[in-house]
Amino acid sequence: MKLGGPHAGKPRVRRWGRLGAAVAVLLALGGCQGGTTNLLGREPLYIYVEKVSGSSGNPANSDSLALLLIDGFRKLNPTVDIHINHYAADRIVPAMDFRQSRGLGPDLVVSPVITALRLHEQGLTEAVALNPVQLDRLAPRFRNDFRIGNRYMAIPLLAKPQVACFDRRRVSDPPATLTELLELSAKGLQVGLPLQLVDLLWTASSFEADDTLLQLVEHPPSKKTSTPVLVSAEDRRQLEDWLTWLAAANLQSNVSFAEDNSELVSQLERGDRDWISCNGNWLDPLNRKLGNNLGISVLPGAEGRPAQPITALRVWSFGRHSTGRQRALAEAFVLFSLNKVNQREMMLFSPGTLPVNPDVLVPTKSSHRLAALATSLENSHMMNFSDPEQTVAAARAIDFVLQRTVQGELTPAEATAMLLSNRPAAALAP
Repeated sequence: MKLGGPHAGKPRVRRWGRLGAAVAVLLALGGCQGGTTNLLGREPLYIYVEKVSGSSGNPANSDSLALLLIDGFRKLNPTVDIHINHYAADRIVPAMDFRQSRGLGPDLVVSPVITALRLHEQGLTEAVALNPVQLDRLAPRFRNDFRIGNRYMAIPLLAKPQVACFDRRRVSDPPATLTELLELSAKGLQVGLPLQLVDLLWTASSFEADDTLLQLVEHPPSKKTSTPVLVSAEDRRQLEDWLTWLAAANLQSNVSFAEDNSELVSQLERGDRDWISCNGNWLDPLNRKLGNNLGISVLPGAEGRPAQPITALRVWSFGRHSTGRQRALAEAFVLFSLNKVNQREMMLFSPGTLPVNPDVLVPTKSSHRLAALATSLENSHMMNFSDPEQTVAAARAIDFVLQRTVQGELTPAEATAMLLSNRPAAALAP
């Protein structure tokens, strides 16, 4: 299964983003939150939504798009009542488990892929069959890795690529390469970089170390045998070159690393940073704060080699306790959200969002923001999570090594050796 990345690091309370608000209101306008009694003859549809991590926004501000979608669906299904419950990332799986045990699970779930995989592994959701005509509403790269035989364990809804965000008052020409980024920082540009692999992988792609890192995350070294990952001498050299660059970057007075994306965004909003890397969840709050001063561009790569970041997805999952009619309504609602009209509206309404419907034209010539997002998506990775818990643990172990390297506690050579063994996981063990 592919994923935009694990959510590693300390959990933090974060605010809703405009995309989360749009999806939430899209659903909430159809009914009340949680367990409301329906009028006689109404058909209930119950949906759980995992709150979007890392952005702000008031769902009430999104009523134009949401009302359009809900009203459109109700015209096709005039007796449906949609009910919504919101859950934080650390609560949605246990909430599903509790309610499913009582036969009260939802009909649909909206979440990042990591949650969808956890729900599926625990038997809390059910794969569904879609016919080829229905699947035409999804680009192949967004559907193939969710397939289980002739069924699909999740259905992508929206894509959230990574880009560079900067203050136009201080950056007139954004850097195209990592070399240019550090050259500008040496001249006074205040640069903010993340210190988690999922948000930092784009820097590794300039050293061609990204594939090795993805291998380490998706197939970590064995804890039982302490067997190192088999990589070539060239792979090892590329990995060490990347770690050397990170260590050197941190020695520059105008480059700062942060363990939390919200910290980077706050620094850009306050004027403490001039340029940061950010994901699509942050574009709306940054736009509201900086307005026309917010600049967006593709992330810097190497000469002749574009940066390859990770793109995150929001997906639909189907509950296990739906009646036949509720399952039919749930499938119809999902397909309605994927038609090209609604996908286009979401793209234009949510600043960090791109459609998963291949028939939607992305106006890259008229929008620098959408052009940067589209280029990022075209060059991006989507992580393969065959074992979500193991992959999250592996990513956390790599983050541990990155932190120690940037802090000067490990040399790049020592960090490389640690990454290629199972020692990061051992170091994290209680």
